[in-house]
Amino acid sequence: MLLSNILKNNSISWSNFWFCYLFFFYFSGFYQLFLFLSEQSGFYGFRQTIYMSFLWLIPLIIFPRQTKLLTALIGTVLWGTSLVLIGYYAVYGQNFSQSVLFIIFESNFSEGSEYLESYFSWWIIFGFLIYSLLAFFLWKKIKPVNTTPGMRVILVVTLSFIISWPAFNSLVLHHSSINKALHSQMNHMEPAAPWHLVFGFIKYKEQLHKIEQNLIANKNLPPLDGFINNNSDTSNTMVLVIGESTNRQRMGLYGYSRNTTPKLEAMKDDLLIFDNVYAPRPYTIETLEQVLTFADEKNPDLYLTKPTLMNIMKQAGYKTYWITNQQTQTKRNTMLTTFSKQADKQIYLNNDKNQNSAQYDGVVLKPFKRILDKKEVKNKFIVVHLLGTHRKYSYRYPEDMAYFKGSENVPTWLNESQTKEYNAYDNAVRYNDYVLSSLIKILKGSSDNSLLVHFSDHGEEVYDNPQHLFAGRNEAAPTAPMYTIPFIIWQSDSWKKKTQIEQNKNDIIHRSYSTSDFIYTWSDLADITFNEFDASRSMVNPAFSKHPIWIGDPNNPKKLRDLQKNPFSKKHNSLYVDQDYVSKKLNQIN
Repeated sequence: MLLSNILKNNSISWSNFWFCYLFFFYFSGFYQLFLFLSEQSGFYGFRQTIYMSFLWLIPLIIFPRQTKLLTALIGTVLWGTSLVLIGYYAVYGQNFSQSVLFIIFESNFSEGSEYLESYFSWWIIFGFLIYSLLAFFLWKKIKPVNTTPGMRVILVVTLSFIISWPAFNSLVLHHSSINKALHSQMNHMEPAAPWHLVFGFIKYKEQLHKIEQNLIANKNLPPLDGFINNNSDTSNTMVLVIGESTNRQRMGLYGYSRNTTPKLEAMKDDLLIFDNVYAPRPYTIETLEQVLTFADEKNPDLYLTKPTLMNIMKQAGYKTYWITNQQTQTKRNTMLTTFSKQADKQIYLNNDKNQNSAQYDGVVLKPFKRILDKKEVKNKFIVVHLLGTHRKYSYRYPEDMAYFKGSENVPTWLNESQTKEYNAYDNAVRYNDYVLSSLIKILKGSSDNSLLVHFSDHGEEVYDNPQHLFAGRNEAAPTAPMYTIPFIIWQSDSWKKKTQIEQNKNDIIHRSYSTSDFIYTWSDLADITFNEFDASRSMVNPAFSKHPIWIGDPNNPKKLRDLQKNPFSKKHNSLYVDQDYVSKKLNQIN
């Protein structure tokens, strides 16, 4: 009776109420509606923005006299954070996801600025301007939501209940823990600005804490059972060179028409060149979680509970080193540095966030040589992590090593700007050729019993397809250049005698392989065995057998793709590469 009297005797300016709601809804709801209508996402995101946009009405109802000021302050925050969603869609054509947040928070300022420079287009600014003017137009027409104290209380309670329903439902109706209820609330609020960034960052920090715990847990992992190092009678040096963003289809060594790998081709007789190797994912951290551990696309979390490649080498008696030119901003805790910190010694060469073009991969050569000169260390395992051909490509090589400058052998479908970037990528590949070949030469002259393996973490598409002009990587729209990677092995003469894989090289270099199984190939090359060793997953083992080559996000298993059964179609390959020419040249090399 009391409630009905309040509703009957209290008036409210409903038109002002709903116009204020429209203002707040504008910053998330219309974007989510567009995604739904274009069938790029389900109804969930749109539905949640409908509910969560009511949150911002509460302060307006409590302080109606401050309506203009409050809407300006809140609107500015929503406007700024929503631009991230719109900007990402403008570049990639897909919804901004938690995975993207993770990658952003794992990048430093310098790397982020490089991507901004690479993807910037003037039409995006024009779109931002229109979007901002519409928001300002709505704000100008906002009027206070006038009502009486009784109705004000009812509205605040009702809106608060609508907003907090996910937590209430989880905590009270389903008797979940407070932590689970809070995460349910975050998940329901996340589609709306600014929560996609706020809660994304909270989740990132939670993950970061887990990483620190994992480092401690990793130290306490039991050694592998049945472990035998069959290569312990000599002094050994094993080197793993991890490249970055290099698509093998843009390497002369693999048949590319441009001379991007002259130094590696000059030493091709000393190399094993594998031509059918793929990365499981197009992102560095997610890939290395599998490459350096027992994890794979079907079991992505095994890197947390089983020994890593670094643990294996330590168990085998190797002194372990990690040299990196990846921009780590000193020794901050990231997924990448989690692996590097497992080594006995880390050498971080790119700690200044403002270092861009001056920080070339050539800086790894001196510390690499210094480690090799430590003759008192019997067995060395050295990881060299390069910036490789990471975007922005023109930052990856000195100006005096810019070999490709004109339009010769450049696809005819590129404009002037794209031609410049196309050339920059090929120059980066050529400089990477110099660095990798230099590492091999230094190793060859410093150690009699040694092996070096090189592959790129993932590939990169750089305007390779006239039907889909794109530069970068996009897991939601996979193409061959994003996953096709170089895989090269160099062995000293004494190491060749041990492995004897040279005798069977014609049988192994064309094997279809995913680097998610790399830990087995590496163990085989090191002549290390243990109870869980699977010879069928070693690319160089006579017992090798074909396994699925999964690509995609393992957190969305329904969308995982086996390239053995569902290979890339021609339109998703680099059309500028003459595949007949590639096959002919590789046969000559191998």
